[in-house]
Amino acid sequence: VFTSSRISSFNRHMKTHSTEKPHMCHLCLKAFRTVTLLRNHINTHTGTRPYKCGDCVMAFVTSGELVRHRRYKHTHEKPFKCSICKYASVEASKLKRHTRSHTGERPFQCSLCSYASKDTYKLKRHMRTHSGEKPYECHVCHTRFTQSGTMKIHVLQKHSKNVPKYQCPHCATIIARKSDLRVHLLNLHTYKATEMKCRYCTAVFHERYALVQHQKTHKNEKRFKCEYCSYACKQERHMTVHIRTHTGEKPFTCVSCNKCFRQKQLLNVHFRKYHDADFIPTVYQCPKCSKSFSRWVLCE
Repeated sequence: VFTSSRISSFNRHMKTHSTEKPHMCHLCLKAFRTVTLLRNHINTHTGTRPYKCGDCVMAFVTSGELVRHRRYKHTHEKPFKCSICKYASVEASKLKRHTRSHTGERPFQCSLCSYASKDTYKLKRHMRTHSGEKPYECHVCHTRFTQSGTMKIHVLQKHSKNVPKYQCPHCATIIARKSDLRVHLLNLHTYKATEMKCRYCTAVFHERYALVQHQKTHKNEKRFKCEYCSYACKQERHMTVHIRTHTGEKPFTCVSCNKCFRQKQLLNVHFRKYHDADFIPTVYQCPKCSKSFSRWVLCE
């Protein structure tokens, strides 16, 4: 629930619920909800970067980009802290996504199948399995891919004679472009003054690669033990759902019939099956006997 003591803040918030976009870019005709969003967009056309960092030569289109830059590169401030574990983030959106690993919430639901995601990026990537969209193209043979990572692996495996390969001096990673190698070295093998803590134990590191390798040692650990039975699991969100089988808690309620469920996904499945008149279930046909099957019904 949003509240504000200032009418200007309230009006600005209300615009986030509106689909009206009265402010149009005169260069590409794209429309925006607010003048600020339009101004930032026009800056991307003109190359104007009015927000300059006081500690380095970088400059940015928006004030938000400058704030993020300063936190990542200079102050290392992480103001958004998880109330459940030690996780902290530079950005509120990343904390919100992280919190879903505790709650098990997957609010971004595919409209065509039962897939649900914690964040919009993964849902967007998933939707390509339905649309057939392949936005990433190999610059050597022009084969197209749904994911950039798959395309990069293809280039390395299929065109090794045509593409220079750069071996990371610190690990086994082989990278196709020199610029990508620089990014890899900066992100994974550069000493950071700020301590990076293992999400599973008390170990701390100053190099991200060492942290990643260490956290892999926890991969098969079932750290979360049920206090009621012998069940154990690797992720806290799975334990949260399991414990409801003991407590009987069903926090997700159907708005149409008041039936309750232990998991949000079960509620979503129920709602589409019994209350969504527009829902058309996917049907799979056996190639041998032509019998059709669905997770929803058996089709003779």
